[in-house]
Amino acid sequence: MDSSQSVDAATHVTDRVLYRRLVEIGVDAEESMRIMAFWMWVEAQGFIELVPKISANNDQLLAMVADETKAILAALDPSSTTPITQNLCPITSLILYPVSVEEIFGDKDLVSEGVSEVHNQVCGVLFKDVFEEGDKSGKTESSVTEVGEGSGKDGNEGSGKTLNPFAKEWDPAVERAPEEDRCLFLTFSNGYPLSDNQIVEFFNQKYGPCVERVYVHKPDPNAPALFGKIVFNTALVTTMIMSTLHQAKFNVEGKPLWCKRFDLSKKHGGEQK
Repeated sequence: MDSSQSVDAATHVTDRVLYRRLVEIGVDAEESMRIMAFWMWVEAQGFIELVPKISANNDQLLAMVADETKAILAALDPSSTTPITQNLCPITSLILYPVSVEEIFGDKDLVSEGVSEVHNQVCGVLFKDVFEEGDKSGKTESSVTEVGEGSGKDGNEGSGKTLNPFAKEWDPAVERAPEEDRCLFLTFSNGYPLSDNQIVEFFNQKYGPCVERVYVHKPDPNAPALFGKIVFNTALVTTMIMSTLHQAKFNVEGKPLWCKRFDLSKKHGGEQK
């Protein structure tokens, strides 16, 4: 197959932009190509909006998804006995929901062959110019934060490569982010309120079982509610929903729902503006 004649860059603009972003945030150019090959292979399995979904998020979340993809690629290695489960890639699992990662990546050999084919026949041509730019600029070391990497905020620089073998396993149900990082402020259109159950069902269907609780403010039983609050069981969901947005809008059973990050400075001031 002559891949140079079969790859049309004009139809892969989003792929090329995302590949460049990976390189620019510090992911090694060749590793970025393998990551893109994986995402493009997943898209070819029917998840046609995967790359646009990932592209829509900020660099912090992009780095986190890239880290997860590196872990998946390592698990695809024939010598690896690591199963590809939701625990290995929680953000990716949210993006691919309602299909489970176990279902998608169950046959490791098939997935590995497919990713290699996309890498060799498509990515090598599609990203050649960006790859060569990254090579010349010396961007060959990944700066994507790894689990266990020292951030320097506590005075310890850390190498980012040494993990504590005796560290306890991270349990998101116990060691999760503060509630203010896991919640969103909700507002309804006047005259079109939503119930707790409607909101819970909507977000659980869209992002998987992610809702911890919902509170709809209704001081007057004879008047429609105007705002409320939703708390997720992980801050990853709020990051996915809001990314860099000031406000996100959804349509829930034909009714508009607006979401904003919770502003602690207005916690006691009633409805946020």
